[in-house]
Amino acid sequence: MSVRRAGQRVFDWAKLASRVPEEAKAEFGAFRARHEACRTSLAAYSEKPETIDWNFYKRNISLPGFVDSFQKQFEALKIPLPKDTASAAIEEQKKKFEADALKVIDESKAKVIALEKELAVVKSQKPLEEMTIDEYLADKPDLRRQINEDTRNHNWYLGKE
Repeated sequence: MSVRRAGQRVFDWAKLASRVPEEAKAEFGAFRARHEACRTSLAAYSEKPETIDWNFYKRNISLPGFVDSFQKQFEALKIPLPKDTASAAIEEQKKKFEADALKVIDESKAKVIALEKELAVVKSQKPLEEMTIDEYLADKPDLRRQINEDTRNHNWYLGKE
């Protein structure tokens, strides 16, 4: 049964806790406590229900045929398991999340490459302390244009006072 398998799964709580942000630690702790409570209650039940000792009841109940009738009805009783309607949706959602995660990983790798290139450019330049304004603005024509325009218009940004 899937209930049994769910109760047998062992999680590395320390590893999971290391990935949880600080603001969610309390919720994570509550989740872990609920999980352990459910797991403990599942462990209290046996894999198969206890068998009924029909002979004991036949010896102790004097009404003839009552236990035999009850035994036949009990053995004829078949309780169907509920149909699994959620697994397909969960698997579909899992595949979507995995695809989204791979997309984010690829985007992150591309961003890392772009940032490494940008860092290489910054490292290849002269330090700002040794650079003149003209050297700094040489490869930034838009910034040079903006500075010239602000200077012509007497637009001096001094920040918040």
